[in-house]
This record gives sequence, structure tokens and C-alpha cells, in this order.
Amino acid sequence: MYKTILLSLLSTIFVGCSSTNALKYFKANEQKARAIQHTKKADILENNEQKVLFWATYLNNIKELDKETFLISTYFINKKNQNLNDYDYKISLNEKNKPLSIKEVKEDGKYSSILKNRAWGKHYLVKFETLKKETNLTLELKGKNSKVQLKFEK
Repeated sequence: MYKTILLSLLSTIFVGCSSTNALKYFKANEQKARAIQHTKKADILENNEQKVLFWATYLNNIKELDKETFLISTYFINKKNQNLNDYDYKISLNEKNKPLSIKEVKEDGKYSSILKNRAWGKHYLVKFETLKKETNLTLELKGKNSKVQLKFEK
């Protein structure tokens, strides 16, 4: 019985003194570390084949912004042209809100630390009207026959 108590006490001490921040072991700046926590990825599948890879980072949880702002990346599988505007895909927020603006972002620009691991495809800064009453956000990429949703919390 004493061995069990001693073992439990030692385990508690080791766990209690450990770090609670897993990101401190990565060599990344603060912006990239916080972006990792607020980035999601999904694939659009057609006939069980990947057609589009879709990543999104909710930037409002990284820094304070006046609009609902996402940094998105798209990659169209087996396509030479990676421009989102050349394909029949629409982006919306919570199914009803259309983007106020969609601007292409270069990998070596302001968000280069976030985009470093997304070398494929094209990257866009997408802004929506601020949703004050909503706490759950659903970013949707929708095509003719398929769609994908990424869910974020404010």
C-alpha cells in the first residue's frame, strides 16, 4: 500500500512540474505557433478521389481584426492552373454570408510564417462581415457536386 501511495505521489509531482504548452518545443515565431492552433484542413472528394485540398486559418483568434478574416489555401489536384476564380467553387461563411473581399496572398509576404508549410496551390485573404452574435463559424467551399466545411470558434 505504501508503495502505491509513494508511486502516485511521485507521478503527481512529475506531471505537476511539467510544461502545459506543447508549442514551446517548436522553433516557430508567435504568429505561426498560434496559427497552428487555428488552422483546419479538409478535402473535396468526388468518386472517392481527392479533387481539392482546402486549408483555412481563422486570423481573428491570432490578432484583433475588424472583419471575420481567414487565410485560405486551395490546391486543385492534377491541375496546372491553381487559380480559385477559374473554377466553379464558392466560399461562404455560415452558409449565407458571401465574402466582402478575396485577395491573393504571396508566400513571401506578411503571412509567410503561416504559409511556409503550404507550398502548393494558391493562398487568399478572405474577409467577411463581422458576425457579432455568432460564436461558431462554418467556412464552406462549395462546388457543383460537392462541398466541404471547416468549423471554427470565435
